[in-house]
Amino acid sequence: MRCCPPDEACVRRAQPWLGTLVEVALPVSQASAARFDAAFAAIAQVHRRMHPRARGSDLLRIARRAHRAPVRVHAQTFAVLELAQRLWRDSGGRFDPAVSRRGAGLAALQLSRGRHVRCSAPLQLNLGGIAKGYAVDRAVDALRAAGVQAGLVNAGGDLRVFGSDRWWPVQVRAAAMLAPLCIELREAALATSGAAGGPPRLHDPRRGRARRHGGSLSVAAADCASADALTKPLALNPPRGLRLLRRHRAHALRLSAAGRAWATFEAATPHLRLSA
Repeated sequence: MRCCPPDEACVRRAQPWLGTLVEVALPVSQASAARFDAAFAAIAQVHRRMHPRARGSDLLRIARRAHRAPVRVHAQTFAVLELAQRLWRDSGGRFDPAVSRRGAGLAALQLSRGRHVRCSAPLQLNLGGIAKGYAVDRAVDALRAAGVQAGLVNAGGDLRVFGSDRWWPVQVRAAAMLAPLCIELREAALATSGAAGGPPRLHDPRRGRARRHGGSLSVAAADCASADALTKPLALNPPRGLRLLRRHRAHALRLSAAGRAWATFEAATPHLRLSA
């Protein structure tokens, strides 16, 4: 997906992080090397702290030691774990980034004051379904702190735009041979599960196996971490997923492999609209 303000050209920079190519786009008048560096530094911090196997990462320390004694983690990691735990409860276990040898999943995770993490069983965490969106949010924070008034951060389809005075066009595609559907975002995030590369597969933690869902499913929300995470329960259990969307004031857009579109919004919201 590519975005650019319609009234001004963009300067784009990209770096490989989070298992994908992360792109930052800034209007020409606001682009500078220092501002791009600040955004990518924020992405890199999340990558290092929340990589499931990187040496020194919080997740690796949790996997190795948290079932024996509490592990103190960084504030960012703790914030993501709190959000993941809340979505795990709200989705009835359909959002579950944990792997436990005893099958306990995120139920084995215990969070306590002082940013301490304890697990009732050996637990491996893979926060790829939420940390990528969280990293996008932190990059947006870094850009705003550097004085940027509008911009885009796109981590492999999990993107967020900011700038209250402009709409950013986004193309969403369900299959390689179909024309994309064009939508516009303003002060919002969008995450998409499934795209042009074939039927997407999602792990269903309640059934313990991967499930396919046709086409693509996109969720628009105020922040990218929530948008990223909400695509999973919505794909696995649409009725409950729709209730979660309403609770988070989010919207969804589904494109079938045949090109048919379904959305939870009709014409426009303050942050999302279909392009003419």
